[in-house]
Amino acid sequence: MSVIPPEVAVFVAEASRLPSAALNDIRDATARAVASGAFGHEAVPTLDAARFAALRKAVRDAFHSRADELRGDRPGGLRAAISRTTMAAQAIWRRDTLPADAYVMLTGAFPPHGVSVPDQ
Repeated sequence: MSVIPPEVAVFVAEASRLPSAALNDIRDATARAVASGAFGHEAVPTLDAARFAALRKAVRDAFHSRADELRGDRPGGLRAAISRTTMAAQAIWRRDTLPADAYVMLTGAFPPHGVSVPDQ
């Protein structure tokens, strides 16, 4: 049995199937938000080591089959997809601990591309 909550597993699966153009849009939107001060990495909720390791493995495994595609599409594309998906998945996992604006900040780039994000 997985330690990862089902809604987090569903999110990771959906995010990992996004076309590279959508993943690039999410990457670019995040970069713009960071540059403007609207996105702060400090808002990403932490998980204990075992849960974070399980999540990180699940995200990496989900993107594994697309590694060459995402690496070739844009420098850092695979790393950015894994990183951004992991941060949003952490927010979904710990959504009960986040202020509403932080939850939207961390997950809001995904729904416009068709990825389901649970209500907070």
